Amino acid sequence: MRLVIFDLDDTLINFASTRELAYACLANHLDTEGIDSAAFLQQCRKVDRPLFALFEQGTITRGDYRLRRFREPLEAIGVVGKNDLVVHLNKLFMDCVNDTPLLFDDVLPVLRRLRSLDIGTAILTNGPADGQRRKLKATGLMDAVDHVAIAEEIGFSKPSPFAFHAVLDWFALSAADALMVGDSPELDYDASLNAGLSALLLDRDQRHGGGGRTSIRSLGGVLCA
Repeated sequence: MRLVIFDLDDTLINFASTRELAYACLANHLDTEGIDSAAFLQQCRKVDRPLFALFEQGTITRGDYRLRRFREPLEAIGVVGKNDLVVHLNKLFMDCVNDTPLLFDDVLPVLRRLRSLDIGTAILTNGPADGQRRKLKATGLMDAVDHVAIAEEIGFSKPSPFAFHAVLDWFALSAADALMVGDSPELDYDASLNAGLSALLLDRDQRHGGGGRTSIRSLGGVLCA
């Protein structure tokens, strides 16, 4: 193994927890506006993942995704024609998730250990480039890995094999030299195997049991691979 490629959100960054903190910030603002924040957040959780999948596939733009993820929940609870509110909610959300992200405790020790072993490290993420760059700066991850590949910037999103091979090409390595580590069974594990890499599924909460995938509970498992 000469290279380990990591997913970013919910692999290195605890995005699920960071998102809940951001939702709480939105709820506080909506409460001051007299809007049912609980009903709004319930709708946000319904629409966010499907909308993000459309962004990953290139079906909608980054701007469309960011506005629709809050406009559609508002409309679902009967709040319409509030474009200024939608823009404000998006800014509040992005400031929280991008500038105060929560890093898992095992991340930096593992990255330092891999560097000491002269094993290359990279991040491959489908998230919007501007937000991901802010997260990387806020957490110090930009300096902790050798290379960062963001789908918007390289032109390919996971699960496309071209996304993985763009990283390999940067290191001038073959697929057989690399290991992919991520929390998504489909986008990280299955897709990287299809691209010829080895893979580990990071399953911190044991949500993805079975399926024949090789999983680890923490990033420390990478050092045993």
